[in-house]
Amino acid sequence: MKNSYITSILFALIMVFSMSCEDLEERPVGVLAPEGLFQTVSELQSGVNGGYYLLAREEFYGRKLSLALLVRSDMCGIGDPGTATRRHACDLMQMEQDNGLVNAFWPMGYKILAAANTVINAKDVVSGTEEEINPVVAEAYFLRAYVHYVYVRLFGEIIYMNGEPLEDPYAVSQSSVPEIYAGIISDLEFAKTWLVDVPADRSHPGKAAAYGMLASVYMTKATSEAAEGGDWQSAFDNAKHVIDNEGQYGVALDNDYYDIFAPDYTSSEVLFKLNMIANDNHNITPGELGGSNAGTDQMTSITGPRGDERFEALNAAAAGWSAIVPELSVYEKWDGRDYRKAVSLDTAITYQGIPDYPFTEWDNISQNVARPAIAKYFRAVGEAGLRTGTAQGASLRDSNVKPIILRYAEVLLIAAEAAVELGNNDLAVQYVNRVRARARNAAGAGDAKYPPSPIPADHAGGITIAEIMEERRLELAFEGVRWYDIARRQMGNVFTGAAPALEDRDFDPAVDYLWPKYYVDVDLLPGLSQNTGYEGL
Repeated sequence: MKNSYITSILFALIMVFSMSCEDLEERPVGVLAPEGLFQTVSELQSGVNGGYYLLAREEFYGRKLSLALLVRSDMCGIGDPGTATRRHACDLMQMEQDNGLVNAFWPMGYKILAAANTVINAKDVVSGTEEEINPVVAEAYFLRAYVHYVYVRLFGEIIYMNGEPLEDPYAVSQSSVPEIYAGIISDLEFAKTWLVDVPADRSHPGKAAAYGMLASVYMTKATSEAAEGGDWQSAFDNAKHVIDNEGQYGVALDNDYYDIFAPDYTSSEVLFKLNMIANDNHNITPGELGGSNAGTDQMTSITGPRGDERFEALNAAAAGWSAIVPELSVYEKWDGRDYRKAVSLDTAITYQGIPDYPFTEWDNISQNVARPAIAKYFRAVGEAGLRTGTAQGASLRDSNVKPIILRYAEVLLIAAEAAVELGNNDLAVQYVNRVRARARNAAGAGDAKYPPSPIPADHAGGITIAEIMEERRLELAFEGVRWYDIARRQMGNVFTGAAPALEDRDFDPAVDYLWPKYYVDVDLLPGLSQNTGYEGL
């Protein structure tokens, strides 16, 4: 990994300056040292912002990682059969060591880590007080923790990047899973201490995001090889801290589930999100920083239905690509009285001038399939654009959509899961019922189309882990967390094809819970080994 590793660091630094330091005074820098890069707190913040921009790149959450997480779960499959082979391989549990999705997002993740580490390493050389510097550096710690958390869940043992100088990149070795979790937890402990209570924008983490992410980390660690006796209690304590401090941190469940995903709505429920940087058609991001896909929302296009004419007022070529679609069984098994189904699934379009053209006829459209579409991206963006008159790019790209990384409903469900594990069923039921009550509220009593409903009913009495997993599946549908739940709870049986499975896949539990590591780095670095089942493929 010698060349790719060093390139990642240099590229990350170049991106930081190019994208977020436009206001910095020009000065010659002879070496890549912190004192040569940052001198003020505002410059430090610019460095953190560069890390966020890399996170939103097409190679990471712009499409590659986000798409992979969706299609790998039991909720989605391939709609357009002509879509890229790398996507089919991920969907069908046939990934090889050179899978194109991993090839794109693995190097980008390490560039994000390099950017975060550059900021962290500069905290002792910039001018300012601890109270001025540490809240900014805490964002870098949060970012570093989050990328490592993504990677340890997908790949297991990886190269953990703690920011220490490497004299010989060839000598670096992968860290154990317990070591990686220890580093993630340490970073989030710093973050929750120093992040602000209420960030100006939820594309920057505040304390609620740090506590919530730490709860998620402990929840996942509790079912991993790194598990320790106090993990479930730590997951519960961190989640409950957010619940007990809703007002202080400015978080709450949004009244209308639909609003969470509307780009024109400011949500109190979202704890951490990304801001996509519309660029292809709006010319906000210079092309030399990555070409036409840099910072562009591609998930809207990937999940939108082909042939759709509903949003042509926003762009003459506003139809989606039908590349990733829900499994038909997701639609069929979801109670139609659950408002979350209407928000999550798109079942009718306008096609050849015919309004409300049903999904059962969509196989008449070239490269489409007779299944509903995911509505949390394409339809949410299109309807917001019509409300606000905001022009969009072709296929509704350049939407400035807000991919959600963590929201308050998930924190409540983490608390519920941990409470069950700790034997506190009453609290678990209470937390799940809060999420269900919002779902039953639908769009409110005054809405004729989606009035309040008795579904899903309050839980009465005990609740099981299986029931919480099902609540997570529906509440967080198509938000990129389902695969993580399948892996951490070892639920490979959801791919058996037999009820209650949603998909039929040739799932090998000895191989498929982990993904192949980036083969270039595995080949070049003696200290990085490939995961079982992918060697030599």
